[in-house]
Amino acid sequence: MSYQNGKLPASALAPIKAGQLAVEPAAGWNAMNVEARSLGCELLPTGSMSSYRTYDQQVYLYQQYLNGGNLAAVPGTSNHGTGIACDVATTEMRSTVDRIGAKYGFSKTWSDAQSEWWHLCYQPGHYSGPDPGPDGGGSPQLPEPPEDTVSLFAVVKKDGRIEVFVQLSSGEVKHAYQVAENGGWAGSAPGKNATWYSLGNPGK
Repeated sequence: MSYQNGKLPASALAPIKAGQLAVEPAAGWNAMNVEARSLGCELLPTGSMSSYRTYDQQVYLYQQYLNGGNLAAVPGTSNHGTGIACDVATTEMRSTVDRIGAKYGFSKTWSDAQSEWWHLCYQPGHYSGPDPGPDGGGSPQLPEPPEDTVSLFAVVKKDGRIEVFVQLSSGEVKHAYQVAENGGWAGSAPGKNATWYSLGNPGK
């Protein structure tokens, strides 16, 4: 779904450290920032209007440009307004992105505004991993359920039938048995406690 430049809904945006981008670029940026931190560099936008930028913010910056300020796109045409651009705060950050950024979708190679060293754009097709979140911890995850542990006990009855008991970690016991020697099976329902049986007395 496409949205009007600078008017993306909250559902189309995701947080980065000190800012926000469109969902897909944010995933790449946050993953890139995890690696950047391991290199001793935190990637941050220069300010509140330096990642995703609303239409009204672009109007303000464009008016500043007309009054002699920094270059700014005509409102409604900025790639900040589509949530794919971020201006980094220092040359160290830019150097780090130059070093590691392409695999996450960020590189000055395909960025517009080549005269602005701080301005970086996202290009899709480079990163397809999860979004680790702005702090690198990822979204809250439910813990994986522990693998169930079981106790298995099988006996051979005097008439040749096999009887099997499986006790789950919950304490529940499943019971299956042959209806005749070398015949079909029945059971798999809660049954007697397996400890009531022993190889020495399989018929008890």
